[in-house]
Amino acid sequence: KKVVKLFLSVWKKFKIMSAIDFKISEFEISKKSDFRIKKALFDFIQKPFEYKSKYLQSNYKTAFDGYSYMGQKDSLNQYYTDMLHSFVLSDFQNFDDFPIEFKDFLYEEWEDLKKLVRKVELNLINQLNSPYLTELYNSNIMGYMMSCNYYPKTEIHNKTLHQNKTRLSAHTDVSMFTTFPFGLSNGFSFFDKNENLIKVGDKNNVLIFSGYFLEFITNNKVKALNHQVDLPETLENERFSFAIFSLPKPESSFKLNGETITGKEYYKRYLGLF
Repeated sequence: KKVVKLFLSVWKKFKIMSAIDFKISEFEISKKSDFRIKKALFDFIQKPFEYKSKYLQSNYKTAFDGYSYMGQKDSLNQYYTDMLHSFVLSDFQNFDDFPIEFKDFLYEEWEDLKKLVRKVELNLINQLNSPYLTELYNSNIMGYMMSCNYYPKTEIHNKTLHQNKTRLSAHTDVSMFTTFPFGLSNGFSFFDKNENLIKVGDKNNVLIFSGYFLEFITNNKVKALNHQVDLPETLENERFSFAIFSLPKPESSFKLNGETITGKEYYKRYLGLF
């Protein structure tokens, strides 16, 4: 594996962790094909709402698992103005409880994909040189989920309604790290420390950035990436993205500054940001 590009900042080894303005790292490694998961998501989205509603987040009640749709006001992972459909899969749920469209991917590709993600994450964990962070990462506390996102063709009236001119509003992720194992399509952008908006563009390599959990457990020393998805110049363009999140398992617990915090409690604190 080889780091081929860093945006705005360079990772260094820290004997004592100081404030880090970490943005995005791009890794040139053998990435997996997104053909199966892309087809699974698209096939699910095409089903009648009566079918899809059986798999709403409110029916799972586990972390962020489940389906969210455009215009939904009680989604845990997108605003009602955001222009996408998403489905969150995770280790925290029995695979048989997910829609049949995702079963082949979950049973045949999920574990290999997690191994790829862990290789990338460990590269950055080792460079941070924090014993606490390393111990936490290697413990049984951490798990994985994946947000499967479909942005349909953008209707003109939606563009006028959306004041921020985004498909996905600016936010930080719940994760320790967020990894895009299949690369990125045009539209992803993030804010640097001076609040300048940086457009990333199309990327064919694996990309990774810091989430809010990393900021949380380092007492704000490693900042989470504030990012969004912009409206396309061509309104007829649809878009897929698949992001894997490392985060504490719902029933796990960890200590920080003398306080014992469960995964569920951390989720509540994260959601309290919005």
